[in-house]
Amino acid sequence: MINENKVKSALKLGETVIGSEASRFGTTDLVHIFAQAGFDFIFIDMEHTTFNIETVAQMVQVSRLLNITPIVRVPDAKYHLVARVMDVGTQGIMIPRVNTPKQVEEIVSWLRYPPDGIRGYAQTSHQTNYKSLPAKDFITAMEQETLLLIQIERKVALDHLDEMLAIPGIDVAVLGIMDLSVDLGIPGQIDHPLMTKSIEKIISVSQRHGISSGIIAGDLEFVSNWNKKGMNFLSYTTGERLLLAAASKSVQQLRISIKDSAPS
Repeated sequence: MINENKVKSALKLGETVIGSEASRFGTTDLVHIFAQAGFDFIFIDMEHTTFNIETVAQMVQVSRLLNITPIVRVPDAKYHLVARVMDVGTQGIMIPRVNTPKQVEEIVSWLRYPPDGIRGYAQTSHQTNYKSLPAKDFITAMEQETLLLIQIERKVALDHLDEMLAIPGIDVAVLGIMDLSVDLGIPGQIDHPLMTKSIEKIISVSQRHGISSGIIAGDLEFVSNWNKKGMNFLSYTTGERLLLAAASKSVQQLRISIKDSAPS
């Protein structure tokens, strides 16, 4: 049977979901850690990593077993990249650099079966947990439970945002903060007034069209601040940065303890 997409269900109710990114550790151990920590989703990145489809498939399958929603970002907006990831059972697809209504229409069609789209039919065991479903039931479940996230990373996307988000099929508009800052001519200045105005636009337009807005960032205060202002899909930092932060804190505490216990 098809797993319920708990992140999609929560977002439909207006709830906030939290997760973190797998960008360097392509291991199922990271999935276990994120699930045990209590994250709602794991964001598996294929755009800026060396992960191959076999690695992603293993991480997705363990995510499904542990009831943490797997979301995969493909390297580019191409049908064959999306189709392969869907066939290994991911519950969410994130597409980078979506800039025009035409792109959105094409992307939505990749997740819909004929006559509403162009997706090729394959009922894989990864999608159904090794069960067999009637084709009609399978198609309905897959279309209902797949989460579609598009990234807003260019000024041209902001210019077309209202038209893009008016197209049915998008679940989350996700801010690509660093790419957008570069394109706006303010690289890395995430608190710049121009960036603030852009984020506020993403939130307001998303709300007007009844979809969620999201953010991917490594600054906890920044993420929390925009959650208070309306963003409810929150991806905070990465697995390796979480490990580094925890390791650094432990080392500092141990150094203090050693110093305090040393004979005077």
